[in-house]
Amino acid sequence: MEMDYHAITSTHADQRKKRLAWIDYAKCFSIILVISYHIPQHPEGYWGNILQLLRMPAFFMIAGYLFKIEKFPSLSYFIKHRSIQLLVPYTFFFIIFYVLWLTFGREIAQGEDMEVPLWYPLFEFVYGTPYLVVAPYWFICCLFSIQIIYFLLMKYLPKPLAITIILLCPLLHSILGIYNLPWNLALATLYLPFYAFSNLCKDFISRLSVRQLPLVVSCLMIALIGIYYFNYFSGMAKDILTIIYGVLILPTYILLIKGIACVKTSQTIERIGKNTIVILALQNYIIGAFKILLPHAINNGGYAINLIFTLLIIALCYIPIMFINKYTPFLIGRGTYFEKKLKIKQP
Repeated sequence: MEMDYHAITSTHADQRKKRLAWIDYAKCFSIILVISYHIPQHPEGYWGNILQLLRMPAFFMIAGYLFKIEKFPSLSYFIKHRSIQLLVPYTFFFIIFYVLWLTFGREIAQGEDMEVPLWYPLFEFVYGTPYLVVAPYWFICCLFSIQIIYFLLMKYLPKPLAITIILLCPLLHSILGIYNLPWNLALATLYLPFYAFSNLCKDFISRLSVRQLPLVVSCLMIALIGIYYFNYFSGMAKDILTIIYGVLILPTYILLIKGIACVKTSQTIERIGKNTIVILALQNYIIGAFKILLPHAINNGGYAINLIFTLLIIALCYIPIMFINKYTPFLIGRGTYFEKKLKIKQP
């Protein structure tokens, strides 16, 4: 009987591992889309619109899927938890790249960077819009805002009212024209429904399989037809359609990734998936180096060259990822010190 018990628990553990492996694959594919977009010669037009609805929405979807409100007994603990996971790497990487920018980055970039006051990146850091020094981390600030807003809504308001407000957020974004708020609150109101969708529909996403293929294909067809006319809209209409088509296309994305994850698990994919925050910080600087060293190849290559550079950038990030995880995990809010900080004291 003991052997049977261990076999059963082992099977359950294996099933859970396989079930969650798709998260790492989703993060890996999403970071590939992000890097590819920042390299010249990326897809535009119809296919560009499709990839745009997967690139950042997929990251917000993953974050929403992983959120469990029951893990956080209070707002203060939730803010501390999210600050360690998001703001610690945000701060450390900003400091690193700000120092590099001060020492030689401005001279290399030339152009407008030479006219920017030395203190201005510090203002961007405090404002949550670090576009000059570590531009991709706008996502970190936006995600932090989304998570705080969502926690407050779901924790302290009746669920129907909270969902209503979430659905109205894209309208609020368009009607008020709130584009320059701190910590990317404007984009947070636009992307909040993606986070909420994956969290509120967690059971559906968990059970999503080929059994739901007719529903998934139907949603995809509606989205693909709608995206074809996407550029005919602007303003509020385009914001609303971004949410609708993004939500419709995500089940296909999830199902495909689940299929790949079931076929093969990979420690490399897992490591990349767990360290996308590092890749986000490094990618622009590696792309910049390629633009200096191989300007013709990176600026004039086609989609295939774009993909090659994308994969090469991820490969180059692998060494610093290994180093950070082994020797300086505090840079990304990991390690025993932060684990102790996040430990809830029992009464």
